[in-house]
Amino acid sequence: MLTFLACAAVLTAGEAQADLIHLGQPCRAKNVLAKCPVVDRRDGRERLVLTNMNEDTGCELIFVDFEKDTAEVFRAPAGSGSWALMEVPGDRLVVGTFYDGAFMIFDLKKMEFTNVTKFPGEGYIWNLALGGDGRVYGGTYPGGKLGALNLSTCEVEDCGAGAPPNLYCRNVSALPDGRIFCHYIQEKPVSLIYDPSSKTYSSPPDHLANAVSGVTWDECFIVGSQVFDRDLRPVNPPFPIPADDKGAWSVVPEMTTRDTLFIRQANRFYRFRKGGSALEFVGEVEPRFQGVSLCTKDGWLLGVRGQDYIVVKPGTKKAELRRIPAESGPRPTLFLRADPSGILWGGPHFGQTLFWLDPATGRFENTSTVCDAGGEVYDVAFLNGRVYCVAYAGGDIICYDPAKPWNQIDHVNPRVIASLGAKGYIRPIAGVQVGPDGRLYSGWMAKYGTYGGAVAITEPSTGETELIENPLGEQAVSGVVVGESVLYVGSSLAANGLPNKQGEYARFGIVDPATKRTVFQEEIEGAVNVRPLCYDPVTKRVAVSVNGKIRFFNTRTRKFLQSLPVDVPNLSCASVSFPGDGYLYYGSDRSVVALNMRTGRCRTLAQAPGKVANVAVGPSGTVYFSCGVDIYAIKGTMQWDLCSCSR
Repeated sequence: MLTFLACAAVLTAGEAQADLIHLGQPCRAKNVLAKCPVVDRRDGRERLVLTNMNEDTGCELIFVDFEKDTAEVFRAPAGSGSWALMEVPGDRLVVGTFYDGAFMIFDLKKMEFTNVTKFPGEGYIWNLALGGDGRVYGGTYPGGKLGALNLSTCEVEDCGAGAPPNLYCRNVSALPDGRIFCHYIQEKPVSLIYDPSSKTYSSPPDHLANAVSGVTWDECFIVGSQVFDRDLRPVNPPFPIPADDKGAWSVVPEMTTRDTLFIRQANRFYRFRKGGSALEFVGEVEPRFQGVSLCTKDGWLLGVRGQDYIVVKPGTKKAELRRIPAESGPRPTLFLRADPSGILWGGPHFGQTLFWLDPATGRFENTSTVCDAGGEVYDVAFLNGRVYCVAYAGGDIICYDPAKPWNQIDHVNPRVIASLGAKGYIRPIAGVQVGPDGRLYSGWMAKYGTYGGAVAITEPSTGETELIENPLGEQAVSGVVVGESVLYVGSSLAANGLPNKQGEYARFGIVDPATKRTVFQEEIEGAVNVRPLCYDPVTKRVAVSVNGKIRFFNTRTRKFLQSLPVDVPNLSCASVSFPGDGYLYYGSDRSVVALNMRTGRCRTLAQAPGKVANVAVGPSGTVYFSCGVDIYAIKGTMQWDLCSCSR
């Protein structure tokens, strides 16, 4: 929680002149995507090194001193974040970035970044493996390529796309003979082996055809509990394994090196050193602490769980959940909503957290992780004092009661009340709202590698959820608006891990939730994304964004109006607000505007210092918006004469 800083500036916006009150930069969540233990060259003690993403201030390395519960932060010269982190010879770390697809080198003696090399045309470097030629290999998106970083020259070689049309070379693993095992997704998942000496790809043996990744220890390649020799032939484990009566075991890739093997059996961890004779018990973790995946040389078990890191001291079973002791830079919010008491809610792109901001005092707070799955909260709705979230990537619908103690790790508060991931829907791009019947209505995009979408209708008290699948064909559901006994639905050609769907256009339709039938639909020529924004019960109109251009749909005639709205600016923001006063509030580039649903005319309320990302209206009528990492209120909107919007 931080102190309130506010300032006001008078900005002219065409017809409008407004005071903008800066409410702060409340979105401070971390999104840690890679980690490894590293010996600090300055004192010889180990640190937990984390990569944290930030869209505004950029990728950063966090060195956590887990013995003292302190941390140092090092801002990176490239990237918004990183999935790829590896210590390499020469007292260095290699970091692979997104969204700019760069290899960075961090010098562990100088404690600074010394080099950045971008992989032209690529946005993501997913993970890293050290090849037999001494180069560091990383798989990419969107080219589905393999890149090789020369640690001497810092040059990157493009090793090509081994398995088109796959967009992801998602996992790379080092084989005992120095070749690279590559796994590709989403369109035609396949595994291939790249040989650095011949610079060619080949298929793995049939028994490894479905493997995703593995780890090399000594002269073995291990996938889970399956062991293969240098020639990738199945062999019995050449190391001691845990007793069968304790359950199945598997090797822990993040812990294992070529010299030291780590095995997990249930919640128990074991270590076997090359040349040793006995399996060494390292420690045991409570079942609820599933984020533990690292072990230090001294036997500390470590992990990360959202905004927290996990520590199990040597010789104990007790896991400690600690907040990562580093202040993150501010981040943009993915959405912005005002609850019935006037508190603003939002959450970051990735990080699976929420923040709340009290506009009256400027106080704000960022929560810990709201569910076990990775990803982010796309939207929230409010009912009976509770906050209901819809989240990617598990397809989770979550209930949080701010009045009760936080206990997510035991799934008490917040808790997942419904999960659509197993049913094939993972990304809630249409957000969530409470219908007049007190149920939650949300719209979803299908899982990776699949075109399609669904509307979910959830009973908040029980979590019971009905699905209306592919109401507008096999297209993602990009917008849902609750009308009078019907739903107004829009679709998108976008998909998870696939290019936009070809050969058709996005659609607008009317769905009867009682029968789950689509009673009307129209394919809109040229449309890539159709998003219903609000239903006005007075005019019986639905405001619909078609590729950003706002159109009115007459629900009586079931036709789009040709004459209205009049010269309104395109929509370019995520959250919009329709508080029931007859006006739709939204962002168009740098402007905050109000659209009169009766006359079809707009008025600009304020000009922002940058692109408006989200707009929300509080219960008192105050208009709020987010711009970059900042949140503003438009001073005077509580008393603003809405009738003047009609010109």
